[in-house]
Amino acid sequence: MKIRLHVVVDQEDEAVVELVQNALNEICSKMSYSPSRLQPSLAGCMEFYATGELNEKEIDHLLSELNNDWDGEVDDCQAYSFNTTMFHPNVYYLQFQSF
Repeated sequence: MKIRLHVVVDQEDEAVVELVQNALNEICSKMSYSPSRLQPSLAGCMEFYATGELNEKEIDHLLSELNNDWDGEVDDCQAYSFNTTMFHPNVYYLQFQSF
């Protein structure tokens, strides 16, 4: 299954984005990353996308490691850091989609 993960980092710092991507690589090494950019609607934040192809078991593992409380269906869900536990302290928002 193809997956896409939208990640918003709470700082405008490429080094922090790299730390987040490294932490994501430890959870799932099958990801490719888009270039990061300033997040247009959140001041002081950066965003990037991670894509890959995972099987159902790998998706379940990924979701359980990234966040402890997703909102939405398993194939289209999101999470915010202010009310959940993220896989990295600088992650503000995650959106996961599989198709």
